[in-house]
Amino acid sequence: MGETCPLSLLLRTAMRGSETKRAAGRWPGGSALYLSQCEGWWEQVSRALLEEADLGGPQCPLVVPVCPPREKGQKERETLQQMAEVTREGFRLKKILIEDWKKAREEKQKKLTELQDGKKSLEDQVEMLRTVKEEAEKPEKEAKDQHRKLWEEQQAASRAQREQELAANAFQELDDDMDGTVSAAELQTHPELDTDGDGALSEGEAQALLGGDAPTDSTAFYDRVWAAIRDKYRSEALSTEPPVPSAPDLPEPKEEQPPVASPPSEDEEEEEEEEETEEEEEEEEEEETQGQGEQPKEPPPPLVPPQTASPGEEDKMPPYDEQTQAFIDAAQEARNKFEEAERSLREMEESIRNLEQEISFDFGPDGEFAYLYSQCYELATNEYIYRLCPFKMVSQKPKLGGSPTNLGTWGSWAGPEHDKFSAMKYEQGTGCWQGPNRSTTVRLLCGKETVVTSTTEPSRCEYLMELMTPAACPEPPPEVPAEGDHDEL
Repeated sequence: MGETCPLSLLLRTAMRGSETKRAAGRWPGGSALYLSQCEGWWEQVSRALLEEADLGGPQCPLVVPVCPPREKGQKERETLQQMAEVTREGFRLKKILIEDWKKAREEKQKKLTELQDGKKSLEDQVEMLRTVKEEAEKPEKEAKDQHRKLWEEQQAASRAQREQELAANAFQELDDDMDGTVSAAELQTHPELDTDGDGALSEGEAQALLGGDAPTDSTAFYDRVWAAIRDKYRSEALSTEPPVPSAPDLPEPKEEQPPVASPPSEDEEEEEEEEETEEEEEEEEEEETQGQGEQPKEPPPPLVPPQTASPGEEDKMPPYDEQTQAFIDAAQEARNKFEEAERSLREMEESIRNLEQEISFDFGPDGEFAYLYSQCYELATNEYIYRLCPFKMVSQKPKLGGSPTNLGTWGSWAGPEHDKFSAMKYEQGTGCWQGPNRSTTVRLLCGKETVVTSTTEPSRCEYLMELMTPAACPEPPPEVPAEGDHDEL
C-alpha cells in the first residue's frame, strides 16, 4: 500500500478483502471475534481517517495497516459460518414452533370450551343415574336381608338341634341304671366335671351341678345341667384311639439265610410235648369259665369331648332365590351405569384441569417452548442416566439399575432480567444426606435439534444442565450482500 491513492479507496479495498463486514453481519459479536486477530485494525484505520481529515484531503502515499493473511483466520471464519448457519436454521424452526403452538392453542381452547359445556350435562346424568341406582338398591337390600335372615334362623335351629342331640346322648350315657333320670352318684362317674380342681367330682359338686340332691330328668338336664358341663364332658361312647402313624419308608432289610437247624434230641422233643399239653389244658379251663357266665373286664375307652359339626356345605348360605337374584342383577346394572358415568366425569374434570394449566402456562414470549411440555429427554454418562421432562421434573438414575433420584421439580424461568427465558429452575428435589434438597438449573442454548448436551454438579446438590433447542435461537441480523452483488461508485 505504498503508492499514492485516495484513503477511502484503500479503506473500501481493505474491508472487501478482509470479509470482516460480511462476517459481522452473519453472527452477533462475530466481528469482534474476527477483528481480535487483526490487532486493532479498525482502530488504526479510524486514526488514519482522522489524520486525513486534518490534512484537508487524501494524502498519499499513506501506509494503511492490513489485517493478517486470511489463512490465519480461516478456522475462525468457518466457526462463525457454522454458528451463523445454526442460528438461521434454528430460528427458522423456531418460527414453525410458534405457528404450531398458535394452532394447537386454538384447538386446545376449543376443546376446553367443549369439555366445559359437556361437563354440566354429564353432571346431570351422573345425578340421574345415582337416583336410579339408589332406587334399585332398596328392593335388593330388602330381599338379601330377608334371605340372610331365613338362613340364619335355619342355622340357629340346626345348631339347637345338634345341641339337643349332644345333650340327649350325654344324658343316656350318664343314666347308668336307665331309670330316666341322672343322679349325683351317676354324675360322679365323670371326674372331668370336677369344679374345684382336685381331680375328682365330689357329691356336693355333683349336687350343685344338678341343682339339688334330687335326680334330674332329660328336660331339666338340658335346660340346667348341660350348659354347665358341655365344655368339660367327655363322651364314653366315642373311641379316641390315636391313629397309628404311618411308618416311614425304610430300606428293605437284606435277606439273610436262616441257619440250618440241627435235628432235636430226644429230651428236647419230650419237653416240647409237655409244654403243648399244658397250653391246651389252660385253654380248656378258660372256655369253661366263660361258659359259666363270667365276662372278662375290658379297660374303659378313653374319654373324649363330643365332636362338634365342622363347617361344611350346610354352613354356607344357599343361593338366592330367583326373585332375589333378579333384584340383585337390576341393582348391579344400575351401579355399573352410575360408576361408568362417574368415571367419565372424573376423567373430563382431569382433562379440563390439564388443558387450563397448559393453555395458561408461560411458554415464552410467543409460546416457542410449548412443544417441550409433553416431552422428556435423556443424557447417559458413565454412571447415571439423566432425564429432563421440561416444565415437570429432572431426575437421575444409576446406569446399572436402581431407583431414580428427583433432582428438582419445575419452579420458574430463571434467566437474567433481560433474557428471562434463557434458563429454567427446578427445585425441591430429593434431599441430600445432611444437606439441602437437590435443585437443577437448565441452561437453554440455540440448536437445530432438541437434545441435552451436558450435566454437571458445580456445587453439592446443585446441578447444571444444558439443553439445545431451536426455541432458544435469536433472530439473526439481515445478511449483507456478498462481494460482486453490487457495484461501488
